[in-house]
Amino acid sequence: MRKVRTYSELADFVRAFKTKQIGLLIIVSRAGLGKTSIVGQELESPLILNSVITPLEFYKALARKVSDEKDCLIVIDEAELMFQNSKIKTMLKALCDTQVEKTITYTSSTPLLEDLPKEVVTEAKVIILINTLTPRDAHLKAILNRGHVIRFEPNGNEICNYLSSWAKDKEILNFIKGCQNNNLTLRTYVKALEEKQAGLNWRALVIGDLEIKNKDVVKSIARIKNVTERQAQRIVRQLGLEEIFA
Repeated sequence: MRKVRTYSELADFVRAFKTKQIGLLIIVSRAGLGKTSIVGQELESPLILNSVITPLEFYKALARKVSDEKDCLIVIDEAELMFQNSKIKTMLKALCDTQVEKTITYTSSTPLLEDLPKEVVTEAKVIILINTLTPRDAHLKAILNRGHVIRFEPNGNEICNYLSSWAKDKEILNFIKGCQNNNLTLRTYVKALEEKQAGLNWRALVIGDLEIKNKDVVKSIARIKNVTERQAQRIVRQLGLEEIFA
């Protein structure tokens, strides 16, 4: 499994998938790092299937998309939950086959299938987005072996650099930069912005999200404000941050 540590390199892989140079791309990362957003920004009109879909809905959506575009692009989001459904897992295994042309079937007596083909033949390319990877299942191992698997692991600095490209509230952004560590996700900024707009103590949310200890908060404030640690302690009290550690 290849490790990718920058957003630009992640985007390079997605663009290679977009141009259909990669048939199966599997991106693994913890939640909140923006992999779904980056895929959505780079791809044009893919079929997006997420974890709440049923096997029948999965097959119907696939059949309809393939009828319009045989070599379509398919995004499987939050795939770890799909792997728990045996019928979807079987269809995914067929869809992720290394053959150019793949055949997917769905057997059922339901009348809801009457208007659908008994099998779907496609040259679709697939991208799978997953938060946690525990490949104990034989079907899942088979899928992983067929694709390009990357683990996206940006550090706090890289996440801050990416945030800087679109985050508009510089006060929040600068505070996050001063406190950042490897617990940071993009969601920290989004939630802090919501709390700031609501008049709440958004700095406390950032510190809580990042799981920063009391002594590290003082050091972070000193770094952000360019003051001594004694002065930073007073600022911590003024900002109402002491309550987090009470």
